[in-house]
Amino acid sequence: MSPAREAAPQPDTPVRPGMPTRPGPRVSHRILAVRLPWWPTERLVRRFPEARTHPFVTTGESRNRLVITAANPRAVRAGLTPGMPLADGRAVVPDVAVRPADPAGDALALERLARWADRFTPRVMPDGVDTIFLDIAGCTRLFGGEAALMASLRAALKDFGLTARLALADTPGAAWALAHYSAEDPAVVPAGTGPNRLKDALAELPVAALRLSVEVMDGLVSFGLDRICTLFVMESVKLIRRFGVEPVRRLDQALGRVEEPIIPLRPLPPREARRAFAEPISTPADIRASVDGLLDDLCLALGRSGEGARRLHLVCHRVDGDRRTLTIGTSRPLRRKKPLMGLFAEKLDRVEPGFGIDEIVLAADVVGTIDELQTDWAGEADGGYRAGVEEELAELLDRLGNRFGFGRIGRPVPRQSWLPERAAVREGLDSGSGSHPGSAVFPGQVANWPRERRRPLRLLSPPEPVEVVIPEFSGRPAALRGEFRRRTVTEAPQYHGLLGFRRQGQFHRLRTAEGPERLECEWWREEASRRDYYMVEDEEGCRYWLFREGGGGWDAGRKLSDYGHELSGPRQELPGAGPRWFLHGIFG
Repeated sequence: MSPAREAAPQPDTPVRPGMPTRPGPRVSHRILAVRLPWWPTERLVRRFPEARTHPFVTTGESRNRLVITAANPRAVRAGLTPGMPLADGRAVVPDVAVRPADPAGDALALERLARWADRFTPRVMPDGVDTIFLDIAGCTRLFGGEAALMASLRAALKDFGLTARLALADTPGAAWALAHYSAEDPAVVPAGTGPNRLKDALAELPVAALRLSVEVMDGLVSFGLDRICTLFVMESVKLIRRFGVEPVRRLDQALGRVEEPIIPLRPLPPREARRAFAEPISTPADIRASVDGLLDDLCLALGRSGEGARRLHLVCHRVDGDRRTLTIGTSRPLRRKKPLMGLFAEKLDRVEPGFGIDEIVLAADVVGTIDELQTDWAGEADGGYRAGVEEELAELLDRLGNRFGFGRIGRPVPRQSWLPERAAVREGLDSGSGSHPGSAVFPGQVANWPRERRRPLRLLSPPEPVEVVIPEFSGRPAALRGEFRRRTVTEAPQYHGLLGFRRQGQFHRLRTAEGPERLECEWWREEASRRDYYMVEDEEGCRYWLFREGGGGWDAGRKLSDYGHELSGPRQELPGAGPRWFLHGIFG
């Protein structure tokens, strides 16, 4: 039998019956556990200098008395330990500095530190009250290997005034156990060594290293199972029957038989490029050159996937642990370096390098598919011209959006409704769903606008109530019978339905009119109404769009004689008397 045909080797230790296992081949991970043993006190050193030079403790209430919850190294050497009543502690160390415990603040600060640690790997997760997990698989080559990465991380934490214990293994459970209970620092289990090597590394550690609950741990110790090696010889069925599934599950997680995922603080962006510098950079020219190179890498990756960026984040990590972030957006998916660099160039002067920047990360967290647009002689005759116009417009919108905000830029798009105020809606620039440059600008929507209906350039919202003057005669106006089109008031006043209207104290005598055009609201709306629209022109040449709403006769109203015009018995219709008249738009 050839080597390729040989049976697959059996695992070092058989999988325990009844336990869930991971299907398929094992995914390679390298988990770095960072334990901060003095975290609750060391994080307060910057705010309270006495925490550095004096015995320092934090306290919390337990059973109606204050007890010590955390102590710095000086306090521990003086005999103060967590769980001790504060009164007893003061008897031992009278000048001890005391601050109230803040578990929520500790957790928030640990999360911030974990976010800072994503300069080493994007897969970072805080765990518990004093530990951070980093999955550094695939990232060590950027730092010169695992040892160099751990040394760099330890040095950075030391600069922050933090004490750290490090452990590196293939599983989070093993790394956590070694970081908390191993005598070595850093404790390293070589990669890919399998469960047997992990068993050797964990064998002499206490069962507390498996992250067990207090009840289960006390039960194991009471039976003499105080070391992890004592669990190796126990059958899983007996362990489960006596102590539940927790010790078996935790042991299999530590040995890699059951998957324990690392859930990053932030989702991994679909595309990312980063550069770490051997020496910090601080000049604008160096920062610009680095961003230029990162855009090359990112655009190349986007091109391979047929995508373009809609939003990009540039994160500059400073040597003092702070970061500076720049964000740009685009009106359409884009992967050309020149316009992207132009958008970043307008903001690069906001980056304050401080004492220097040691890493820059460029990430595209919002991307879209780009459909290639054919613009040569084999495509449309005006394809090149149209593409150029749309590209120029898109670049203008990008600059405006990044300066004033994309939420302030929009376009009107048609909507299926007969009522004018509902026939168009505003669509934000960032809601465009197309994939070519013109999809986010208005030229692609022109063909969808209804062209058979004439509408005013300016629509009033809401419509203004107006007073309308009509001639006094019997019967309905000829305009409603469809017999009148563009007649003048002076030529045929006896057939015209409108003589003029009053708006904002000014009377407009009409010269021509067209209508009516009847529009009705959708039948399913409760406020369904019927409107008759007229396009009218006054003697000054201004054109208006009036509509009549409501019931009542055309001659309903009262005599009007104070307009100063020689009209034969006019009547006016007021907004509260039967039918109501409104000015809805102005042409030109």
